[in-house]
Amino acid sequence: MNRTTPFLLTLLGTLALSPAAFAADYSLSDGAVKFSAPDAWPMLMEKLEGPRQFVALQVKDPDDTNALARITVTTEQVDGVAGFQKFLNDGTARARKLPGYVADTALGNTSSLRYTATENREKNAYTEVYAYRSNLAIQVRCIRPVTAPPDWRATFDAGCQSIVTAVEKAP
Repeated sequence: MNRTTPFLLTLLGTLALSPAAFAADYSLSDGAVKFSAPDAWPMLMEKLEGPRQFVALQVKDPDDTNALARITVTTEQVDGVAGFQKFLNDGTARARKLPGYVADTALGNTSSLRYTATENREKNAYTEVYAYRSNLAIQVRCIRPVTAPPDWRATFDAGCQSIVTAVEKAP
């Protein structure tokens, strides 16, 4: 046994016990959009047939059992760039109708929307990322409590970004 073996065994043991180490794989629109999420993020709902499909995952905040933090990936078959623009405009309009909607104007990226709004009497941070690929409109929507602990927020935000990165890649 060399000097690195105990370290590797410890690392492998830690990964084996960590809920984030295990991942569930998801696929939408006949495999056009694929992503993974930790098994600790159970599926709330899914619709895998038809022109509009989605998977919604729950991300539990151990400090707030009433919070419904979640990540939803939605795909919709659209008719070209004009159809994608309508998908994006409709999503933005729905966001603006939420109670307490306040846009984060610092983002500056036209394919992303960041804002806060109130849901179930709790202020939440929303991140919506839109993408277009071969007549397929894609939205990743991440919702988490604003008051969640910093370490949990960092894990959630990293998981959201990981899903966005995977979704933006063509299979």
